[in-house]
Amino acid sequence: MSLALVGGKIITPFRIIKNGAIVIEDGLITEIGKTPDIEIPDQCEVIDISGRIVTPGFVDLLVHGGGGYGFSDSNLSSIENISQYFLSNGSTTVLASLYAKPTQQLLDDLTRVSDFIIANPDSNIYGIHMEGPYLNKELKGAMNENYLWTPSVESWEAMWEASKGLIKIMTIAPELPGAIDVMRAAARKGVVLSIGHSMASYEQVEVAIDNGAAHVTHMFNAMSPFHHRTPGVVLSALLRNELKIELIADNLHVHPAVMEFLLKLKGANGIILITDSIRAGGMHEGEYEFADQKIFMKDHRAFLPDGTLAGSTLTLNMAIRNMVESANAKITDAVRMASLNGAKVLHTKKGILAVGKEADVVVMDNDYEVELTIKKGKIVFKREA
Repeated sequence: MSLALVGGKIITPFRIIKNGAIVIEDGLITEIGKTPDIEIPDQCEVIDISGRIVTPGFVDLLVHGGGGYGFSDSNLSSIENISQYFLSNGSTTVLASLYAKPTQQLLDDLTRVSDFIIANPDSNIYGIHMEGPYLNKELKGAMNENYLWTPSVESWEAMWEASKGLIKIMTIAPELPGAIDVMRAAARKGVVLSIGHSMASYEQVEVAIDNGAAHVTHMFNAMSPFHHRTPGVVLSALLRNELKIELIADNLHVHPAVMEFLLKLKGANGIILITDSIRAGGMHEGEYEFADQKIFMKDHRAFLPDGTLAGSTLTLNMAIRNMVESANAKITDAVRMASLNGAKVLHTKKGILAVGKEADVVVMDNDYEVELTIKKGKIVFKREA
């Protein structure tokens, strides 16, 4: 199948091509440039996208659920429904995030999600982000304290085996006894380790970096506040170039001025936009569930009964909009943080619009609403007129 998108504003995401065209053949981009300079192959479907924004498919490294479903639901249909919900919002690559549960329940979750991924290689569900279960109870956030595990290499190996090697990222509190041993074991398997739900000191973060830590999960949330005499995860994330920060750009988890501050300090290459979306994403206001706890959603804000934020209802197209409109980011930078940066973490040929790259493409209107999602050259979502 060959497809051509013509007339759009293409965000590569390093530069902008106005009146641009993209030709897609056999799932790959074969031509890109200004529309008058592109020769459209014969028998190619042509879609006029004049006045639209064209970007790489979004890569979301932390998703618990959306559209009324969660990855921890005990059925495969929930995974398919989450997949479709995120395709409709431009995310062509998603890591299914699981959270701490009693041992066998979590292992069952890992097995079910990994089985789905293996059986559906063309799905946007690419792998697993294991958020926990080795987290600090003092900064548990919306996690169920009763379900957190004590770090041990034996329990980690059980998780790895259940996931069939599909855990791509794991959030961990490196200050916990036994955590460094787990990190070493996971790092040797190629897992990206992300510091989160942590009270680690600056010195403990340094040790963690040497043992595989490369990310910081949902920056500023579930970590000790910055203190000038006792620096911890926040200062480490800002100061150490080894660490990329994962940012929930919903204007709720982090103030827009602080998002702008992060961009000035870390630069567009140092930030990865994530949603941390839960099942309430895309749904009406009301009561939901997370980790066997009641969650309420009002004004796009998800929270526990005590007011603690519990994930988000964000999508990455809206995260891009928020970075541009609220945090003064250039659109090229905002798109890069939502696509290429995550794609690099996963070592894929995604996240950039260039010849030879996988044809994961999103077309949005000027309000950043997704009109068309293409994955590996196939139209997987088209908004009804």
